[in-house]
Amino acid sequence: METSCSNPIFDYERGEIICTDTGEVIDEERISLGPDWRAYSSEEWNKRAHASSLTNTVHDSGLITEVGSGASKSLRETLKMKKLALLQRKLRVDKNERKLVEALTYLNNICNILGLPDNTRETAAIVLKKLFSVLQPRQSKLMVLAIASVVLASRKHGIPIRVREITEKFGVSEDEYWKLMSEIHMKTDLSEIKAYVDPRKFLPQIIYNLHLSQNVYLLSSKIIDTLKKNGLTEGKDPAGIAAAVVYISSIIMNEKKTQREVAQAANVTEVTIRNRYRDIVDKVTITVFI
Repeated sequence: METSCSNPIFDYERGEIICTDTGEVIDEERISLGPDWRAYSSEEWNKRAHASSLTNTVHDSGLITEVGSGASKSLRETLKMKKLALLQRKLRVDKNERKLVEALTYLNNICNILGLPDNTRETAAIVLKKLFSVLQPRQSKLMVLAIASVVLASRKHGIPIRVREITEKFGVSEDEYWKLMSEIHMKTDLSEIKAYVDPRKFLPQIIYNLHLSQNVYLLSSKIIDTLKKNGLTEGKDPAGIAAAVVYISSIIMNEKKTQREVAQAANVTEVTIRNRYRDIVDKVTITVFI
């Protein structure tokens, strides 16, 4: 039936479109495109709605099924539904996936503590799953694997992160980390996620820790730009380069800081600063106009 109606409504019970002005049935036997369940409160809607997006931060990519308690009135039915829900949660994790679940738990915890954005978290989870399938790490190496995945993902997204800081924060030795990284590079192809972190990303934190002026920051940024154009930053720790450049800039701008102070602010060793300092002084000419 074809008719014009300014206020139609859809009857979900009967699958009919009804005009509220005249009461006529405009169309019938319509298919409801809504959810295949009912919700009588906002809590039930939030629990039942499939609104969450797919994510790599959980082992099943977010495709989960929850057994609800239902609207059962009897105590026996309620206990039965609770037992089914508990059984479903146990069966959700396969025996072979328990280590992966634990590794992803470590990864999510690390990302939460470091305050990393969601896109970096997703990339880290993808990296972890790829490495996990190739390496099949032992239980004791799961935290190290999670840290390595976070570091690789952070560098991919241009987020400055220091290996020494993150290993100290989560109680992992640097030797274990670099040993695992060596194994990763030998057994896997990470060309898709390899990325170079600009040393300038480390400047704001170092400048802030040393309470230096904006002039030191600007000069340091210019020196790093010159180093990059001449290919002098390749194969070197970006944090070490940034620390050495800040040390040089502080001297030039008459805000001198000692190598020990800069090393502590950048969380690098004094030896690293001395080595990078010699490289810069020997290969770059810096002219100061007075």
